[in-house]
Amino acid sequence: MATLDTLITAVVEGKNKLAVKTAEELVQAGMPVQIIIQDGLTAALTSLDLKCTSEEFNLLELILAGRAMVDVMDKVVGRRLPESSEASLTGPTVVLGTIKGDIHDLGKHIVNIVLKAAGYRVVDLGKDVEPALLVHTATVEKASFILVSSLITVSIPYIRQIRELCRKAGISVKIMAGGAALQQARAEDLEVDYVAMDVFDGLRYLNRETGRKI
Repeated sequence: MATLDTLITAVVEGKNKLAVKTAEELVQAGMPVQIIIQDGLTAALTSLDLKCTSEEFNLLELILAGRAMVDVMDKVVGRRLPESSEASLTGPTVVLGTIKGDIHDLGKHIVNIVLKAAGYRVVDLGKDVEPALLVHTATVEKASFILVSSLITVSIPYIRQIRELCRKAGISVKIMAGGAALQQARAEDLEVDYVAMDVFDGLRYLNRETGRKI
């Protein structure tokens, strides 16, 4: 019999097929997708967060767990959570994108799923995103945060453009950057508010700024 504990374990261990199968069985048994997100995926996030802050941290494990979570969201939860319902279930709005010049998006996709599971409304613009589009979307969506990812250093000048574009647009948002290319950079050098070391570090920053909990 499928249980939330089975789902949590499958996600943490990166067993995406078992995670999807378990989530589907829970839905078929009548469990609301909100419960699967809040008591299943969020609990898995907490377990992964603890691993990330201990000597047990393993990047491959995080990637596999992220893929399992992506599959559960995309193949089970997302299909049963229309956009109108999603907006009513989630909290502060975050605009997310991989910056112009970079076409990598697995890390960004994991961030998307983690933030949604933690209660944020995420507007994901994809990869190779113009700084102006990030700012325009933040304006239209009345976002509280712009999150930008990059794995290559040549994209850094585009990140620096975001703050000035926000000033010109007359909006006040927090800007957070993350990704391998930015790990050694200081927030002030990138003209952002925060540089996240990993997805959970970024989530903790957002939670501090909004007074939310994981």
